[in-house]
Amino acid sequence: MHHSEPDAVAAAEAREQEFDGLVRDFVHALEARQISAAFQPLVDVATGNLVAAEALARWAHPERGVIAPDVFVAAAETHGMLSALTERILSECSAWPTTTADGRPIAVAINVSASQLRDPSLYRMLDAAFTSGDLDPHTLTLEVTEGERLADSPPVAPWLAGIIAAGVTVSVDDFGIGHSSFRRVEQLGATELKIDRSLVQDVARADTLARVVQEAHDLGLRVVGEGVEHRSDYDRLAAVGCDRAQGFWIARPAPREQFTRWARQHASIL
Repeated sequence: MHHSEPDAVAAAEAREQEFDGLVRDFVHALEARQISAAFQPLVDVATGNLVAAEALARWAHPERGVIAPDVFVAAAETHGMLSALTERILSECSAWPTTTADGRPIAVAINVSASQLRDPSLYRMLDAAFTSGDLDPHTLTLEVTEGERLADSPPVAPWLAGIIAAGVTVSVDDFGIGHSSFRRVEQLGATELKIDRSLVQDVARADTLARVVQEAHDLGLRVVGEGVEHRSDYDRLAAVGCDRAQGFWIARPAPREQFTRWARQHASIL
């Protein structure tokens, strides 16, 4: 028993050193463009039509291989580098929108943490992209992930209201777990929510899924089901009237060129 405590301390120190090393590598990775965006399609559930793509950060480390997003996003958040990561992903979305084979515009979504909504640099970054013409605010969605409870924090409404007025859609990600609630969705001025995969995939919670979709629709919200890994997941979303779907069954995230080819080949997945 006496040996376990020093062992635990040593293990904790080793993890901390590894994390610090990862942070140093992360700074270099941003500069060296090792971090890139992979785009995953979102489709209209009723028609199967491609309507949007989510830009997901990916890091291919030259020695460690692929680093899991939750690991490096945590590193970025801990060390105040989320803004730099967002800027990197935004740059990969420049000159968006890509269009479908029949010329329909494809919206693009990027992830931001709830804490970033209080950071003026996010709004400066977006404003610069809109002003330069690199991004059309009407085809941009900000997916807000909530790693902390912000319900009682200072309001972010004025800045957020400004970009919403410009045409940006705000979406609350991972709905159904954590701190998200319909009250929070309304506070943020969000018009979309993304139901977490755990609820989408759980056959035993189909009634809960239906209730969430109905309540969201009653509030005028668009609903996305994420984590669609089987046709049965998709059919379950269709049965409860979910608006959009995303997941491996539809397509895996891919670099922009590969995504663009997929988009031209798949006017509809049905």
